[in-house]
Amino acid sequence: MTSESVLDVRCKCGGRLKRSATEVEFFGIDFGTKKADVCTKCGSEYLSQELMEELEAEVKRRGLFGLERRGRVAKSGNSLVIRIPKEIADTLKMKRDLPIVIYPSEPRKLVVELEG
Repeated sequence: MTSESVLDVRCKCGGRLKRSATEVEFFGIDFGTKKADVCTKCGSEYLSQELMEELEAEVKRRGLFGLERRGRVAKSGNSLVIRIPKEIADTLKMKRDLPIVIYPSEPRKLVVELEG
């Protein structure tokens, strides 16, 4: 992240915001490096309304808007189970017994890739 300028604006944590370049990913779509206001204390990133509208339009164009769901991890035998909501399964054309690859990509992020 390259600092351009510190702004005379405070974050809700009390830190100062600085105009910076930051990597933007939204719904798994890499939008590349974009300008954002980033807190010098907590690191929170604030995107402009214009950029948020651009991200939202692309997510809608890809048919992904509104598909985020909350769920819980269940247990089945010795395994843990994550249920895929019907709307997401339908969008991805997922069917029972479809081969997948599953792996952690960050300490709190799980990736599921469809093979079929």
